[in-house]
Amino acid sequence: MEHESRIRWFAREVLPHESDVRRWLSSRIRGLAMCDLDEVVQETYARLWAVNTDGINDARAYLFVIARRVVGETVRRSRIVPIETVADIDALHVADAGPNPERRLSGREEVERLHAAIAALPAKCRQAFVMKKFESLSQREISERMNISESTVEKHLAKALRTIMREMSKMPALPARSSGADERRQRQR
Repeated sequence: MEHESRIRWFAREVLPHESDVRRWLSSRIRGLAMCDLDEVVQETYARLWAVNTDGINDARAYLFVIARRVVGETVRRSRIVPIETVADIDALHVADAGPNPERRLSGREEVERLHAAIAALPAKCRQAFVMKKFESLSQREISERMNISESTVEKHLAKALRTIMREMSKMPALPARSSGADERRQRQR
């Protein structure tokens, strides 16, 4: 979508719902300060602007889902969170028609991360892991195909799982996106 048509889409499909999303968030989350609400809305807009809008059928619902996620991430990053706020976030579940572009992108990124972690395994570990997880072979069948003992297969599988789990935990889930609020804070410092 070209820039001007994207601006028109944003003004037509998203901006009219700002007051609704603000009211919805402020009425359901106790302890969400007005400045925090402004930051949530700004970050929500930044994320919505960054996605491909061609697949968005209901911009209003998408706006609410992103806002809910931004609030959840903000609370998770906070060091001190009032218990009421945590309880209120659980109540923010919006009926969602199914996978949206953000969810599909996140899923694809997760699969790519897994493939990268598997590709980084030592050859024998990778071979045993692929046979076990993707071909559903037993340890005995793997040992026969690889011409190694079952205990060695077990060691390869354990090492593969440890390595994949470690790699998956240290890779970022999504690329960091800076919001206008982040940039303003940086300029103020």
